[in-house]
Amino acid sequence: MAGHLAGGCVTIHFVPLKDRPLFRRMLELDEMLRRDETVTSRALSRRWEISPKTALRLIEQLRVEYEAPIEFDQKRQTFFYADKSFRPPWLSMGGKDLFAIGVAQKVLQLYEGTPVYEELAEIYQRLAEFMPKELHVRPTSLMERLFIHPQPLRLVDREVWGQVTQSLLDRTVVRINYQKPGQAGVWREIEPYSLVLAASDWLVVARDPSDELVKSFCLGRIREAEGTAKIYVIPKDFDLRSYLGDSIGIYSGGKTFRFRVRFSTEVAPAIREVRWHPKQTLHSLPGGEVELELPAGHPLEAKRFVLGFGKHAEVVSPASLVEELARETEEMAARYRKTLTSIKADGPA
Repeated sequence: MAGHLAGGCVTIHFVPLKDRPLFRRMLELDEMLRRDETVTSRALSRRWEISPKTALRLIEQLRVEYEAPIEFDQKRQTFFYADKSFRPPWLSMGGKDLFAIGVAQKVLQLYEGTPVYEELAEIYQRLAEFMPKELHVRPTSLMERLFIHPQPLRLVDREVWGQVTQSLLDRTVVRINYQKPGQAGVWREIEPYSLVLAASDWLVVARDPSDELVKSFCLGRIREAEGTAKIYVIPKDFDLRSYLGDSIGIYSGGKTFRFRVRFSTEVAPAIREVRWHPKQTLHSLPGGEVELELPAGHPLEAKRFVLGFGKHAEVVSPASLVEELARETEEMAARYRKTLTSIKADGPA
C-alpha cells in the first residue's frame, strides 16, 4: 500500500491481486462505471481474460443482486450508472469509517514487536486487497494525524506464541520453560485455558497438573515452548471472569481485598478524571482531598499503584498494607540517603 497527495486529497493505492476473484472484479466494475470508463463485454473480456458472456453475467449480477442502476448508452456503446450516488453495500465507507480503520491500525503499534501485531497487520493487508484500487481521504481524516505514544511492553517470542496458541486451539498440553525474574528457567507442563491481555502483558491462564491449580503465566517469561500429544479437557464450570476476579492488576485466583488511598489536593482533580476500576468508590474530603477505594488480588498490586503517586498518595486501610508500605518506604528513604551521601562525598561530577 502506498499513497501520495493529489488535488488536496490523499490517494491510497492497494496492490491488485494476481488472481482476481469475483468480488474483486465487481469492485473494479463499480470503479469503471463510476468513472464513466468504457464498459463493454469485450472490454471486460480483454481486461480480465474471461469470455464476453461471463463479463455480461457479472454486469447483470451487479444490476440485479445489488440493484445497481446500470443502463446502456447506445450512442457511446457503453454501460453506465444512471445514478452516480449509488453505492454497492460493500463500499458504504465514508470518512469516519476510514478514520476508524486508521485509528485501529495505529493502535496496533502498541503491540509492535509481538506476534499479535504481525498477525493483525497481515489481516489488514489481506483486507486491503479487497478494497477499491483507490480510496480518497481528506487530510483532516488521515490516520497520520493520530499518534500513539510508545508504551511499556513485555515482548513475546514468536515461536512461543505460536506453540501456546496452537496448544490452546488443539487442547493439548504444552511444555514450557518458565523463568521468573531473578530465577533460572524451569520446565513444566501446562494446560492452556485462555489468553488474557492485561495492561502490557499477555498471559495464558492454564492448569498446572503438578499441583492441579489454575494459574496465570506471563507469555513474556516463557523462554521455550514444546507441544505434546496429551489431550486435556477444560472443566465446564470454569469461568474466566470469576477466575480473574475484581483486581486492578494481573494477580488472580487468590482472595481479593479492597484498599483505600487518600490523595492530596494537588492530584485530586486528576484522580477524579479516571475510572480506575469498574468497582471503585470515590469520595471527596473536606479541603479538596479525595479517597479512592479499589480491589486488588495481591498486596504487590496495591503497593505499586500507591507508590506510583509518591508523596501525594497515602494508604489508610487495611492496616496490613499500611505496615508493608511503612517498611518499604523506610527502606527506600534509607537507600536514597545512602546514595545522596555517596554523591556528596564524591563531589561535583
